[in-house]
Amino acid sequence: MRLISLAKDPQEAVRAAAMAVRNGQLVIFPTETVYGLFFTEKSREKAYALKKRAPEKPCAYHVGSFGTLYALAGEQSGDVVRTLEEKLPGPYTFLLPKGKEKIGFRFPGHKEACAFLEEASEPVFGTSANLSGEKAPVTVADTKALWDQVEVVVDGGRTRGAASDIIDLTGDSPKILKRT
Repeated sequence: MRLISLAKDPQEAVRAAAMAVRNGQLVIFPTETVYGLFFTEKSREKAYALKKRAPEKPCAYHVGSFGTLYALAGEQSGDVVRTLEEKLPGPYTFLLPKGKEKIGFRFPGHKEACAFLEEASEPVFGTSANLSGEKAPVTVADTKALWDQVEVVVDGGRTRGAASDIIDLTGDSPKILKRT
């Protein structure tokens, strides 16, 4: 495990995290809400096993730009686009329609997290960097239970401590599923 201080070397933190996640490894990186565990499709099983997360429980895509969001989400209605562009980037996870599925998307309001997600150059999933059911991690020390199977851990100091709100935009009107 490699621990990097975001305050001391933000470019190195972004570069190392992006390279690790591209290589199918797990990364812990702060957002404005909590510390996240980030991974790609090729490392999803490892991430779920590490967190002790139920395999049927979905994870949201995490993106660093509207371009990536729309490339992954596909065409959306004008109302959905307006809502996304009004609220993002920020502390929200939106469920969007994609075909017959609901897919989660998070565009954090954290400059370096967005840079990491964009530099990864492939779809990245994220979830809180804690064991399932445990308290959400607000400091890098709160993530230590996962370190033995993570390639890069980025210390960004204390986060605001509340997970993102989850809002379903797949129906006729927005529906708040979880407010923090």
